[in-house]
Amino acid sequence: MCCGFRLRHPGVVKLDKISEVLEDRRMMIVDQRTRHTLHRLSSLASTVRRTAWARTPNADELKRQAIAARDRVLADLPGHLARLEAAARKHGVAVHRADSAQDANRLIVQTMRELSVTDALRNHHPLLHEIQLDRAAKANAIQLTPLHPGDHLAQLANEQPGHPIWPMGQLSVESVSATLQKKWRIPETYDPDHLASTVRMPLRRALLRAYTAIMGVDFASVEEGVFAFLDNDGHNASLTGLARHVILLLSIEQIAANLEDLDALIQVFSLNAWGRPLPAYVTQLQSPAPMDVDGPRTIHLILVDNRRSKIIEEGFGAALRCIQCGACHTVCPVYQQIGGGGYAHSPYTGPIGAAINPILLHPELGEPQAYLCANSGHCQAACPVDVPIPDLLHAHRRRLAQSHPQGDDKRYFTLWRRFLPHPRLFVPFIRRNRKK
Repeated sequence: MCCGFRLRHPGVVKLDKISEVLEDRRMMIVDQRTRHTLHRLSSLASTVRRTAWARTPNADELKRQAIAARDRVLADLPGHLARLEAAARKHGVAVHRADSAQDANRLIVQTMRELSVTDALRNHHPLLHEIQLDRAAKANAIQLTPLHPGDHLAQLANEQPGHPIWPMGQLSVESVSATLQKKWRIPETYDPDHLASTVRMPLRRALLRAYTAIMGVDFASVEEGVFAFLDNDGHNASLTGLARHVILLLSIEQIAANLEDLDALIQVFSLNAWGRPLPAYVTQLQSPAPMDVDGPRTIHLILVDNRRSKIIEEGFGAALRCIQCGACHTVCPVYQQIGGGGYAHSPYTGPIGAAINPILLHPELGEPQAYLCANSGHCQAACPVDVPIPDLLHAHRRRLAQSHPQGDDKRYFTLWRRFLPHPRLFVPFIRRNRKK
């Protein structure tokens, strides 16, 4: 497998650029143990997902509702955002808009200084990694602790989360044990329950001291101004119940027009992410809590754009249908070979990451990811909201072909296509160059 690089599309990029892309992809191949772990994780998740959908009555109708809910919002995104902002302000929520990751981090730091706090807990959400919140907090002397065990382990291992649902799902038990030995000097053990308890213990202590929480929102209902958090371990419910001040970050496209649409999206997300009709925990937040009730006293909402408007403007708005359930990851053969590390500098990995990163990231980082595709089509078939990922990736490649002069590359590709059916003519040459 050449990581999805299709040689029968001549002139996609300059020949020297292609060589760089191929070399980068070769370096991205993960080790055999990690590939085995990713394959097992993907196989199990795919089986559970298929079984869950097979047992769901009116599954096709539920998918149609979810697709309609996403299209309804994207057809008038500015109008829905304005209505959400009005509904949130009506319930006592302070609303801010952030055009970029820098604006979002600035608003977070500014809010925490107004609250006179220097430490906070956060939940697990790709948006927080997208704006590089951990790095911004450290630069501003803020102690930020991820409450999700997987995210906390990623911070200890100094690794980028590789999956939207299981941040450190690619790590083996041996790797987790080695990380905890190095960071906390715990005795070596390969007992998963013991390792999980070891990670959770300091997090529970931190939770009891929770004063401020920074939370990424999974979905928001425009009509009612309700913010929904979905998880399988209860860390979102703990944060909203114990923190006195909550700062919410919402990606502008992750909204639903009303509670009926929100309910459909929650069901579809849960079926794909965990293989169950509903998540173990559905936490909803609408307004600050009264003094005699558990819950936050103040709520700040930051609506984050960060180039999403540009994604729509450039004709790739269909990618924003994504609800970040991770279904496309579990069926992607390329993701199983390279893991999350192949999608450098972005928390959005797998096929959907390859579809949005060329615009979301700087060109030199995002453009090569358009070639991380084996063109199997499994990702679109698994997607519950019918994101046309293969079409989006082809559109990126066409755009790159138009933006780069072809010159002699067409002739080189024609020659390569003639040689491709006869590997004996070029494989020895490649092997000799590798040895050098």
